[in-house]
Amino acid sequence: MTRLWDLVRNTFRETIRDRVLYVILVFAFVMIGASTLFGTLTVGQDRKIILDLGLAAIELFGVAIAVFVGTNLLFKEIDKRTVYVVLTKPIPRSVFLLGKFFGLALTLGLLLVLMGGAYLALASVKGAYSPALLGAIALIGLQLLVVVALTLFFSTFASPIMSMVFTTCLYFIGHNTEALRALAQKASPLQKAAVEALYYVLPNLSTFDAKNMVVYGDAVSAGRWLWAIGYAAAYVCALLATASALFERKEF
Repeated sequence: MTRLWDLVRNTFRETIRDRVLYVILVFAFVMIGASTLFGTLTVGQDRKIILDLGLAAIELFGVAIAVFVGTNLLFKEIDKRTVYVVLTKPIPRSVFLLGKFFGLALTLGLLLVLMGGAYLALASVKGAYSPALLGAIALIGLQLLVVVALTLFFSTFASPIMSMVFTTCLYFIGHNTEALRALAQKASPLQKAAVEALYYVLPNLSTFDAKNMVVYGDAVSAGRWLWAIGYAAAYVCALLATASALFERKEF
């Protein structure tokens, strides 16, 4: 446990110093602030625009940080040959991978608090604050955990560029799996079966999307909360277990 915590702490320190992270974070704050400007351009829709655009900014920039930073975690260790020093110690590769995951998750948690705090303060000033916003931001946090697990999974066998491409593609596909499943109902039985199989394998990220609910004043139900937590936990564990198995076989 002590070794895992050391890896988590070192990964947190490493990622928090990444300049790319701060560039993306600045853009996130600018976009969150700009939501008020867009709100003033629409008559009677200012509250909806502020809520919708603000949450979208938090999600998109959070995903951008997870992808850009996460896909380089293992590559930097291998490129700088520091992975050899770590793995020569009695540290299982699975523990090493978990340290990277929890370290980046901790960094994203801190950034989510900063972005969410700025967003909630802005919503309060504009009279658009609702307790449901906290639930929507927390669901975004669960989604980011899945994205981090995806980046680490692809990083075990692909280059950083390809890992970014794969993760980004799955992010957009993951928000449209329900639509793909609906379209498959009109396809042939073989195509329908193939899409059904993909539906259960691909990440269903719409599970964590509560923007429309919050914009229209609906709170996230307890049932949806439990499903989102259980789904995120199961999917992350499956990805990390597969990534660990691949990482164990990787030759350095």
